[in-house]
This record gives sequence, structure tokens and C-alpha cells, in this order.
Amino acid sequence: MSKKRKRISRRRLAGQRVLAHVPTHNLETGEHKPVTAARRYIAETGLEAPALLNVRRNEHTTDRFFWGEKGLFSAQYAEENHFLFPSLRLIVDQVGEDNIFAGLEANGSDDWEEMEEYEYAFV
Repeated sequence: MSKKRKRISRRRLAGQRVLAHVPTHNLETGEHKPVTAARRYIAETGLEAPALLNVRRNEHTTDRFFWGEKGLFSAQYAEENHFLFPSLRLIVDQVGEDNIFAGLEANGSDDWEEMEEYEYAFV
């Protein structure tokens, strides 16, 4: 019997589309834990938000982080809650909501209404 594919939520898919426009940096952990390596890289390079950091733990595992104006988050959290980050809202405004979110409405009705409720809430 074939394995059923997990369906990605439209909210997360929308976040992935937004994060596709964010600069990405790749680095190795070295002797540090992945989050420590990411924080050290940010401090050493003076990295400006927003940015994605791909931290390679070993040949099989890579951790993804999002550096935003509010701190360091997992990339998955940023995908699912992209509307909470003002810098990502600027990207949406520059590229255009119609361009980024085109075609997402047709994928079902899981949590799209919930995302529209937030209307890019800034905390």
C-alpha cells in the first residue's frame, strides 16, 4: 500500500512563497550547536533582517532558521506565521499579494480564512 502524502496547509505554502524572496545564507555548525552557529554567524557578519540561514549539522541534516527583526526563529515557524513579521510584509507589498498568493485559493479551505483574519497583525 502506498504512503499517503501529507498535505501542506495553504498558510504554510503562502509563507514559503514569501520566504522565497528572502536572501539565504548557508553555513556549517563546526563545533557548535546549530542555533549557536546561526547566532554567531549573525553577530560576526552583522546580518540584516530578514534572512534565512541554512545550518548544516552533518551530511544528512540541515536546520533552517529565519532571522527577523524580532529575533531568530525556525524557518517553519516563519512560514506558518509570516504575517507576524513586518519585514516579510514589506516583501509582500513590493512583490504584490496577487503575484505571491496566486492560485492558493483553489487548494481547499483548511486555514485560509484564519490567515485572512490576521490581516498581517503586527505585535
